[in-house]
Amino acid sequence: MLDHVNISDEDVGFWSSKGVLPALKIDQIRDVARVFVNGELAGSQVGHWVSLKQPVQFVQGLNKLTLLSEIVGLQNYGAFLEKDGAGFRGQVKLTGLPNGDIDLTHSVWTYQVGLKGEFSMIYAPEKQACAEWSGMQIDDILSPFTWYKTMFDAPKGTDPVAIYLGSMGKGQAWVNGHLIGRYWSLVAPESGCSSSCNYPGAYSESKCQSNCGMPTQSWYHIPREWLQESDNLLVLFEETGGDPSKISLEVHYTKTICSRISESYYPPLSAWSRLTSGRVLVDTIAPELRLRCDDGHLITKITFASYGTPSGGCQNFSEGKCHASSTLALVSEACVGNNECAISVSNDAFGDPCRRVVKDLAVEAECSPSSTTKEPRDEM
Repeated sequence: MLDHVNISDEDVGFWSSKGVLPALKIDQIRDVARVFVNGELAGSQVGHWVSLKQPVQFVQGLNKLTLLSEIVGLQNYGAFLEKDGAGFRGQVKLTGLPNGDIDLTHSVWTYQVGLKGEFSMIYAPEKQACAEWSGMQIDDILSPFTWYKTMFDAPKGTDPVAIYLGSMGKGQAWVNGHLIGRYWSLVAPESGCSSSCNYPGAYSESKCQSNCGMPTQSWYHIPREWLQESDNLLVLFEETGGDPSKISLEVHYTKTICSRISESYYPPLSAWSRLTSGRVLVDTIAPELRLRCDDGHLITKITFASYGTPSGGCQNFSEGKCHASSTLALVSEACVGNNECAISVSNDAFGDPCRRVVKDLAVEAECSPSSTTKEPRDEM
């Protein structure tokens, strides 16, 4: 919303002699309101239907007063949700003037949705000439409502690419003209989380809270299809004032894989056959535990392996009272250096560490990138 305010020399002299500034007052705002005077941000207010009082610095002559309203979602449940609304409510006034307050509520405001940078598509490679970009220095004061851009080379390989935006505040990001999406580096409260969680019983929004003090999201996916080998354009519109110098790229892949198979499980589907009578026949072979890394990656280490009665889950396995001591060596021999492997879950492979007990094979492995992938070894 835009309005113009004419300020006289007497007004400026009055404020200077009193050592005060006039203020803009709005009865209620929701969710974010920002006040600009002559294109410069004067201040902001955040809240759900809260009042705003913002001191403003006018100059003699015609001043441009701009109000920006940001909406962070709308109510979608509860009674009378359609009456909640957003934006501004009540009166809009200028206070602290020599001749009394000025009511701007019914002034002729100019209304616009969106930003000029979005309309001009300055985030697209072919539209870079539409904006006057200036160089950024390390010690520059980081301000809200700023467009940033940089060029980068794509990480080598085919692994998924993610960009770290945890150093930024709130805004949007584009790569080569494609919108990654909105980012908002909110941090959860430090308190309220519990070491244990018990869901049964009455529901409350504070039940089973976790990740206290952690940001809601820091990494954002960039599809490989959007990237070229070099000279990729990254454009951000920052609303609250972040630090773009700490933005980074990283490739992501599955670093840990694990599985747990019981000797009582059915064998793999390849061992099944159907008789002419229609009855299904299962060959007398043992079930298999299979591991596989992402394409282009190899199993480089077996971090846990136990045939017997292991307990726990992935990344939390532990040996039970029944354990075949040869498990780690045999699984490492079958899997390390391969993209995938299969191990027979049977006493024939590991021996019988405890008779008359149904045994499981639990394995956890690490994967790492490789320029070449070996062919799988013979299965155990």
